[in-house]
Amino acid sequence: MNDELIDTNEDLEYNFEELDGTWIKEFEAKEQDYNSYYKESISFIRINYIYINKENEIINISEEKCLFKKPGILSKEELIGLIKHNTFHNAVKYSLLSILKYNIDFEPIHLKTFLRSKDRNIGKNYLSSITNIDNIVFEQSISLFHDINNLFIIFIDKSTDTVFNSQHNPMIRTNKQLTKKVYINSYGFSSNSNKKRTKRNLFKEIV
Repeated sequence: MNDELIDTNEDLEYNFEELDGTWIKEFEAKEQDYNSYYKESISFIRINYIYINKENEIINISEEKCLFKKPGILSKEELIGLIKHNTFHNAVKYSLLSILKYNIDFEPIHLKTFLRSKDRNIGKNYLSSITNIDNIVFEQSISLFHDINNLFIIFIDKSTDTVFNSQHNPMIRTNKQLTKKVYINSYGFSSNSNKKRTKRNLFKEIV
């Protein structure tokens, strides 16, 4: 009978190196993907400087990456510094026209709805106008979208034009008469030469 005894200890030994670890790797990969669906504080943004000439044409767009000293906050002092540093373009001094903030801050539960939406303008819901020079706060965002949270600083050429004397030639009009006004709203740019209402300068302290 002793010869027929089975060495159970030997049978119960497993070679863990030979176990299929595919499921573990798949789990870890999925878990890493899910990390993109959590809202986190924003550590940086991209800033676009947009320059508009007297004909209301965008003549240049430049971009830089700005790291926050405090997560999600661009301080008033930093904002003023950025504006003053970028006022000149091609030796022409531009005036600040508008500041727009683009901040995708919806909850992760709405991600699937956002990605599957057929509405091409769905992104406009996250574009807002900054009306005062102060700290700009960017709300927490899904890390997947951190790279597209943005600040648009828009400048316009308001340098003095040469005014022609139209009294001697009625066919000559001043440049002021030919200039259209540019209006900025949360949806983008629009121009309308018939509107008499002018945009109040909200940025006097740095212009």
